[in-house]
Amino acid sequence: MASEKTERVKAWRDIIIQMTASIMIPLTIAGTGLYYTRWQQNVNDLKTMIDLVSDAKPERQKYGIAMFEYLLKNDKVPVEFVAAQLEYANNASDPQLLSAMERALTKAAEANQSVQAVFTEAVARLPSRIFVNVMDEKQRACFSKLLMSLKDNDEAMITVPSISLAKWDGKVNEIRAMKDEDVAKAEAIASWLRSLGFEIEVVNLTNRWSGAKKVRPNTFEIWFGDRDLPPVCTGKQTASK
Repeated sequence: MASEKTERVKAWRDIIIQMTASIMIPLTIAGTGLYYTRWQQNVNDLKTMIDLVSDAKPERQKYGIAMFEYLLKNDKVPVEFVAAQLEYANNASDPQLLSAMERALTKAAEANQSVQAVFTEAVARLPSRIFVNVMDEKQRACFSKLLMSLKDNDEAMITVPSISLAKWDGKVNEIRAMKDEDVAKAEAIASWLRSLGFEIEVVNLTNRWSGAKKVRPNTFEIWFGDRDLPPVCTGKQTASK
């Protein structure tokens, strides 16, 4: 009797295993197919977005940027794609493209908090963006010389969209960081400039200027003060001891 009971239990167990397998195999196949279909759709969407953004026609670029924002809001753009698109926009002949894509990222971040982390990581891979403010044309020419004097690897790590005339009452030269996490990069840039004889101080505006929170990460400002220009700009060499 015990043997017969054991055989029945074993038979029922085999039947249950077979039934489970017969149910799970189709479900697994269906799930895999659905995953692949969605993955393929995401790839197609990204390709379409890239084609539109890189199109020479402004109206198609606008559709691409709108699609970029939509995909970001729905967590469909990996950080690698964001970084690649920003790098493309940063080097594009259209100077407005990068700003448009940054606005799309900012809007997407308002709707999806995870986008902000992606945005921060992506722009960290780009050259640091530095807006330079000078008091006169001598200082403008000086900063151009400083850029030319940077080592190739240092120069590759920064981009200077503009050197603008601006008046302020500062007595020292400043490099201003907009985010706490960007202070270390500001210190590195300041170190490069100091190595060329340009005296500059690092200022963190995170808690000093409300507008700093709206500025793209990895963005800095350099403000020339009333300090004497360095020898690399004046041609005067410091007296040797």
